[in-house]
Amino acid sequence: MIQRLLWFLLITMPLTPVAVALELEEVVVTAQKREQSLQDVSISVAVLNGADLAALNKTQIRELTRLVPSLTYATGTSDAGQSIVVRGVGTQTFSRAVDQSVGTVVDGVAAGSVSGSLLDFSDVDRIEVLRGPQGMLFGKNASAGVLNISTRNPTPELTAGFGALYGEENRLELNGYLSGAIIEDKLLARVSAYRNTQDGILPNKFPGGEDFNDRDEWGVRTKLSLQLSEDMSALLSYNHAQRKHNCCIGPLDTVTPGSVADREGGERGRRSDTVVDNDESAGETELDSYSLELNYQWDEYTITSISAYVEEYVFGAARADLYTRTALPQNDSYADYQQFTQEIRLASGVDRDVSFVAGVYYFDKEIDRDFDRRIDLYGIDFAPVPNFGAISVLNDFYTTSESIAAYGQLTWHVADAARLLLGARYNDDRLTIDQVVDFMPGTIPEAPPGSIKDETSVQKWSWRIIGELDIAEEAMLYASVARGYKGPGANSLPSGPSSNDGIFVDPEIPTSYEIGIKSQWLDNRLRFNGAIYYTKFEDFQASAQVPDAFPPIFFLANAGELETQGVEVEIQARLIENLDLQASLVYTDAIFSDWKDAPCYAAQSAAQGCVDNVQDLTGADMPDSPDWAFNLAATYHIPFESLPFDGFVRGNYFWQDDVQYDTTNNPLHIGESYGTLDWYTGIVDDAGRYRLQVFVRNVFDQFHINSLSGQQVVGIEAGHGLPYDYKRRIGMSLTMDF
Repeated sequence: MIQRLLWFLLITMPLTPVAVALELEEVVVTAQKREQSLQDVSISVAVLNGADLAALNKTQIRELTRLVPSLTYATGTSDAGQSIVVRGVGTQTFSRAVDQSVGTVVDGVAAGSVSGSLLDFSDVDRIEVLRGPQGMLFGKNASAGVLNISTRNPTPELTAGFGALYGEENRLELNGYLSGAIIEDKLLARVSAYRNTQDGILPNKFPGGEDFNDRDEWGVRTKLSLQLSEDMSALLSYNHAQRKHNCCIGPLDTVTPGSVADREGGERGRRSDTVVDNDESAGETELDSYSLELNYQWDEYTITSISAYVEEYVFGAARADLYTRTALPQNDSYADYQQFTQEIRLASGVDRDVSFVAGVYYFDKEIDRDFDRRIDLYGIDFAPVPNFGAISVLNDFYTTSESIAAYGQLTWHVADAARLLLGARYNDDRLTIDQVVDFMPGTIPEAPPGSIKDETSVQKWSWRIIGELDIAEEAMLYASVARGYKGPGANSLPSGPSSNDGIFVDPEIPTSYEIGIKSQWLDNRLRFNGAIYYTKFEDFQASAQVPDAFPPIFFLANAGELETQGVEVEIQARLIENLDLQASLVYTDAIFSDWKDAPCYAAQSAAQGCVDNVQDLTGADMPDSPDWAFNLAATYHIPFESLPFDGFVRGNYFWQDDVQYDTTNNPLHIGESYGTLDWYTGIVDDAGRYRLQVFVRNVFDQFHINSLSGQQVVGIEAGHGLPYDYKRRIGMSLTMDF
């Protein structure tokens, strides 16, 4: 039915242009802690409008990679094992006591954990992707970039709306909002909610087994805006989000011939899309956040205070192992997060020779986690009787992270067409860990309990210098140099307390150079922004696995130096009345520039470079970083004569180069290049009150993967992850506003 409706709309739409204003709309961002036009910000920023995201049915952070090619997404077996990657750099460890290299900020509040920062979103005003080190203004977890999310605020007018989507695999997305004044000019409120469900997209051929990689989540956000006086306002926000899933595994890709995986696993190969597994991979994340933003207008100055408290619970039981025996009767993780942040800043007016933004920031986070794993190898070649080869490990840890910082940035108008921006931030970080690892008596290996209680502190400066030069009325060149910072991390993995050596890793320090242009041409009908950059990271934080160790042993280390350099180009154009065009192109060369004692990958031989369990990865690729990627989008507006609505068609094409998915550069873990086309067609009310469309994701049914990982113990050398649209998907959506 959906296919028939799609073709009907395509065939019957008259090709008469609709009157659309030619001038591009201004894009407002808060990339420098104040509202500014995107074209006035001398930072490489990609902006995604909330209305466009809703029209494209994008509600997951991982889906943003198709719209911002410099943004990639590293998948994992749980919410806590995933990360965002910008310009080829992102966190490469699932140790809970390590900050993210790409920070996520929601309504001015930094997310302190990866699981909480990657939950789905709705009722969004805009998403800004700030590329390159942003630690000067955004703090200690922004060494590679920031995802700055702004949700919609209450409105004085009474408005309401809802959205509904249905797609293949019973994908159902529902959302709605209600906004308006409770007390006119004094108290405004907004409530929004969403509910998203989807069947597992990875069929499980084991009799009675559950399909994998499903979706079940919901959330609600409430905002109250109070006008306390003529000069003072308050915004009180509460957000609850919850996700449950049987996720995230992938089919067998390559296996060792004659191994357990070879005999017990199902279909294998690069295009496999089924598994045979008697276990599940359950997970749950629950988030509650509270924030209070106060703004006081004092003459030309604005004083802002943002206080926030976040509670988070994350459960994971990743037991699925891609074969039909139960090797992991227990693999459970329970983690509780508590976070408090306080920021106070002062911003001057902008119409002066020297303007500034300055502030102080306090961050305090606690993590309490219990992890219990039991491995029983009976029946899968390793043990003759039950429990003979049993291995049990208990890992309990408690960690705190406290940071105090002061920052400031000033803008000096050196001349009518030239400006100089100077900024600095001082960070004082303290990290503690209290961890116990124990192997249950009678198991293999016999090991004494290991425990550690330790702390570390670091004081570091980060800074930024930017020069701006107007070369035309609507064109600005800029050049910048910045030194970023990501705080120290602790090894919360089970191998952590083996000794005091290697418990903490040093801060991650990037130094970045960038030249860019922000420009608009042809009476603001063409927008061209671009940047060329080079960034060098010292003491990059990463985790790796001891090759061929059983049970698996992971560790945390500073991976020497890495370099990333590249080019980013973004174009928007409205050259004729009925056609909108967008294009983004990125080239990224991200490598380990100095890592001579890197860990080997599984089964790596001396001939392949593994000597004494280490290899030289100097010059090797960073994981999850394709060299080339681009996005092309076109929207054609079409009127329906004598009807109260117009039609439209839109196409989005995304392509990326092949990519190495493994930190240790395993040659079996290289994903092939691919390109996908998404197509949308439908009708939209003349006043913008409703939008009905059908869509096809991955029109040409281009098979592709989003991860490759594996291990050698049971003969699995690689398994690949599959996104929702690894094959063609068709659906319909409706949005209405009143």
